[in-house]
This record gives sequence, structure tokens and C-alpha cells, in this order.
Amino acid sequence: MLSPKERLVNAQLDRYIRDELYWVLHAPRQAGKTTFLQSWVREINDDGKAVACYVSVEDCQGITDWKDGMKILYQAICDYAKLDDLPVPVVKSRKTEGLLRTTLIKWAELVAPQPLIVLFDEVDVIQGETMISFLRQLRGGFAKRGIGKFPVSIALVGMRDLKDYIIASKDGRAPNPGSLFNIKEDSAVLSNFSKEDVARLFALRTAETNVARV
Repeated sequence: MLSPKERLVNAQLDRYIRDELYWVLHAPRQAGKTTFLQSWVREINDDGKAVACYVSVEDCQGITDWKDGMKILYQAICDYAKLDDLPVPVVKSRKTEGLLRTTLIKWAELVAPQPLIVLFDEVDVIQGETMISFLRQLRGGFAKRGIGKFPVSIALVGMRDLKDYIIASKDGRAPNPGSLFNIKEDSAVLSNFSKEDVARLFALRTAETNVARV
């Protein structure tokens, strides 16, 4: 395989962590987004300077009630933290209002003195009021982000750019200038395979199998 990291366009990964920035990654299905995210999480955690976690929100698909959506998001964070052997941010009060923000605050406290980085995958599936609540709570914590306070960097990953999520959540109405997620730094993409990429893939296969392509 080729490293998806090499195919990122308009992304500055080290800067997102250093300058505590939130960003979007979008690309079609099977383009390598999840592979990149999981690889980058391992790279960050192996380095030891920060704590990163991949969180898929796919279980939110089809959920129309934002309160149910927040509970599912909370459970997804706990489940993926446990999978990666990270501290699990248990929130005793399960009030759905502000649950995501409270969970992320608790999580940042647990991993301190290291900064927390969260990569949310499959964001496309979140709909309507759940999406609006999701974005508002991330935006609400952004101003106070920092070690022990809130994730220093968050990525929203899916097939569409963030503006498209917001328009979909507002029944096709474009976001106003005071968008509920105007904190986004970049919208990065994964490029398509070039002829050079295909040639490199074949070369790797030949090296592994000692069988030249026909």
C-alpha cells in the first residue's frame, strides 16, 4: 500500500497540533481516509507528545432525535478510548444538553499533562439537529481548548466538506456568516491515484512477490 498521508492536499498536520487547530478532511469512499486516520493516531501516540484517538460516529446514522444522537456519540467516544487503551471519560450525569462538550472536557483532564487530539470519522452520517448540536458543542469548547481543558485539535472526516454538512442540516439553506462552526482552519482532501502512484504500487508488489507485472 501507499501511505495515505502522502496523498493529503491542503493539510498541515504538524501545524494543526502545534497551533491547536480544528480542520476537515473529505474524500470519496474507499479513498483511504480511515487508513490515514488510524495510521496517524498510532504515529502521534507512539511519539508520546500527545494523546490521539480515532472515533467513528457511524452509529449515529439514521438517528433523528438529537438527544439520542448525543448519547450515541458519548458511547462511541468511550468505546474507542477503551479500544485504544486510553483513559475513558466517564460522565456521571447523562444530561444530553452539553453531554459531548462535558465528555471532551473530562477526557482532556484525564490525559493531561498531554494534549488531546480527536479524529471524528464518518461525520456524514450525523443529521439535522444532532449535527447542529455536535458542531455547536465543539465550537463552544474551542475558545477554552488546551491541555487539561478541551481537545487541542479535532478533525471532522467524511465524504463532504463542512459547509455541505451545515447546509444539509439546515434543510438546504446556506449557512450565514456567523456559522456555528466558523473555527475551521482547513478543508483537506485525499488526492486520486496518479499514474506514478499506480507504478509505485506495482513496484511494491513486484518487490514483495518477485513477479513482474505483465
